[in-house]
Amino acid sequence: VTRYGDTRDLTSENETLRLENERLNAELARLREETTRREGLDRLLETKNALSNQEFIAASVISRDPGNLRQLVAINRGRNDGLKVDMPIVTEGQTLVGTIARVEDDHAWVKLVTDVDSAVSALLLESRAQGVVAGSYSREMAMEFVDQNAGVKEGDTVVTSGQGGTYPAGLVIGKVTGVEGSRQELFQRVTVEPLASLSKLETVLIMI
Repeated sequence: VTRYGDTRDLTSENETLRLENERLNAELARLREETTRREGLDRLLETKNALSNQEFIAASVISRDPGNLRQLVAINRGRNDGLKVDMPIVTEGQTLVGTIARVEDDHAWVKLVTDVDSAVSALLLESRAQGVVAGSYSREMAMEFVDQNAGVKEGDTVVTSGQGGTYPAGLVIGKVTGVEGSRQELFQRVTVEPLASLSKLETVLIMI
């Protein structure tokens, strides 16, 4: 026969175990998040070391544009940190994220490479063909003005060409995902997928 006191003790013990389980799960989640963030920072440090002749400021992404038309993110650095419009933003692997579009005292807005107003002078590593990588309202990128005779293929790597002065040469933009166009057309239609995980950005480097 189970006595009332026994039942009460079991209920109390179960509640204690439940709370301990919740605490352990929360601690595990915290440790996983800490590990993920540390790994991300380590990869950014590798990028910084690889570009040893370039000065950087690290920043965290704190917000995203709530609208669906623009591809903008806010970072926790601003005019007080020396940021200026058009400074390039990169992430791990020397991968281009975008540029500073607007600067406030304590934060700034970054225009991502997929934004409709983004245009980057670019180069295909394999064929050395040049063009301009532009964003769009659909959040897709296309490399425009690529000569019809250039031997472009899916999987080719697209990098900044260094022309125009905004971006240094050699920053990785993305990979070619599609090539269209007939011989009668002057330019090919080249679609490009960004290499940076733009939807998951947490920490970036500002090139100053």
